[in-house]
Amino acid sequence: MRIAVLTEYYPDAGNPASGVYVHARAWGYRKVGHAVRVYRVRQGPPDPGEQEGISVLAADAETIRSDIASFDPEVLALHTAYPGRPHTRLAESLAVPRVVWIHGYEAMFTALHGYRRGFERLLSLLHDVRKLWRLRRSLAKAAAVVYVSAWMRSTAERSMRFRHPTTSVIPNPVDTDRFRPSERSRANRRMRGLALRGLRRKCGLDTAVEAYGDLQETELTIVGTGPEADRLRSQIDRAHAAVRLEEKSVRHAQVPELIAGYDYFVAPSRNETQCVAMCEAMACGLPVVATRAGGIPEYVRDGVDGYLVGSDDPLALRGAVLRLVSDPERARAMGDAARGHVEEKCSALRVIQAELDVLAAATSGPTTKTSEPLRL
Repeated sequence: MRIAVLTEYYPDAGNPASGVYVHARAWGYRKVGHAVRVYRVRQGPPDPGEQEGISVLAADAETIRSDIASFDPEVLALHTAYPGRPHTRLAESLAVPRVVWIHGYEAMFTALHGYRRGFERLLSLLHDVRKLWRLRRSLAKAAAVVYVSAWMRSTAERSMRFRHPTTSVIPNPVDTDRFRPSERSRANRRMRGLALRGLRRKCGLDTAVEAYGDLQETELTIVGTGPEADRLRSQIDRAHAAVRLEEKSVRHAQVPELIAGYDYFVAPSRNETQCVAMCEAMACGLPVVATRAGGIPEYVRDGVDGYLVGSDDPLALRGAVLRLVSDPERARAMGDAARGHVEEKCSALRVIQAELDVLAAATSGPTTKTSEPLRL
């Protein structure tokens, strides 16, 4: 197949962590022999590039329209189809079957899911009513819709009051060859936790900081960027928390090495459709302490792969962390279980095959079948 990927987010030099879940798909499609081009609509002179053999063009809508016409794709894969955004408008205007991936905030009332504070919550409710109405109209014209978790599907369908007749739940892929357990020396040091998260309110990192206040038995490193950075630094100082904040964006290729330096992963989210970084850490053999937020319980089995607690509950989070680090042997067994669970649910081999089947079904013609087994 010839697959055109339209997306708002994609890794680049300025933000190497942006949209890595989209690149993982494009790379997977190309790896098994399909022609793939990625497009990002933006103003300014065209900026063509390449990532791992994938053509990436950032340009204005008319330049991309011309390039797409030359490429002549059989299907469009549209990611984060926020109504009214340039890449969404362009996809809607093209006479090519499109499959739409719903990843999160574009299909929910954000005020109800931990995105906003104070008066912003009320304003967002008014905005989201219009957003969801427009999304519903847009999805009605799509060939198929893909959600990355069952929770995301139910939340979106309830919010839009709409169910597309051709709908799938397929998780974001995890490359379990790149993300795999490594030998880590744990001798003579306390266990260390990692939170590789955006520094945004929905990620609940303020809850984690409170949970680690004056904690002696373990420590947490938060790695990421976002608008909550200054707030978190102040909170860490006030709480005397065993937390180190590293405000930086990490290239996806470097994430396995980063994860290898830690013993467990913390995801204290208020909202999460899947939490790809968490699943990648699980693939590396790390147990998880996370919240029962959004789609997380679909990927973490409480007491098997780690521990789940309620959102906005620092005491429960602290208790789960202490329970984990007090029994390193049990924590290692949970890490092994986590690895197997991610291989079963999210391995790129399974996900890419399922997505190609959806894309092929959206096209017409005898050359678009993908029944042969994939080898990534």
